[in-house]
Amino acid sequence: MHKVFVAAVAACALASLAACDTTTAVAPYTASTPNVLAFQSALKPGGSSVKVGDFTSTASGKPSCRLAGELDVTAGKSYGEFIKSALQTELFTAQVYDVNSPVIISGNVDEVKVNTFGTGSWTLGLQVTSNRDPVGYHVQVVHNFASSYSAVSACRNATASFAPTVQDLLGQVVNNPGFAKLAGKG
Repeated sequence: MHKVFVAAVAACALASLAACDTTTAVAPYTASTPNVLAFQSALKPGGSSVKVGDFTSTASGKPSCRLAGELDVTAGKSYGEFIKSALQTELFTAQVYDVNSPVIISGNVDEVKVNTFGTGSWTLGLQVTSNRDPVGYHVQVVHNFASSYSAVSACRNATASFAPTVQDLLGQVVNNPGFAKLAGKG
């Protein structure tokens, strides 16, 4: 009986070790065409431009994936730094970013959650403000992705879907009715 128990424990330990693999590769952020068009539509007709100020993060810790440990989805940056850089990329690509603009958009990432079981999903929350709208507004996005029975594949899929989740989040920022006021147009 003791040998069976030891064999079962050893098999479970080997199975759990085989499922552990931390995925840290991060594809560079690329601008979303719908977001670029939305930023152009919101700002270009009036000749407006904005710049990006500080982005902070009060979201706690790094998300973990099953038994594989923490996911590094931001290439070593904080969530605030990553989303700030992504917003700058979107605005620059839309040709509405100006370092000398009097309108400064800032933000705080207040929620970062990942689920790699069943239907995988990221949940991100962001409070955006500006010097023209100090109250601003809050946006939240839940972005689904294909998970997997395998922890290795599920974690890899989660990592790969973080940037598209940020694209969705920034789409929520620009398509929010409060964006005009945030950009100093309302």
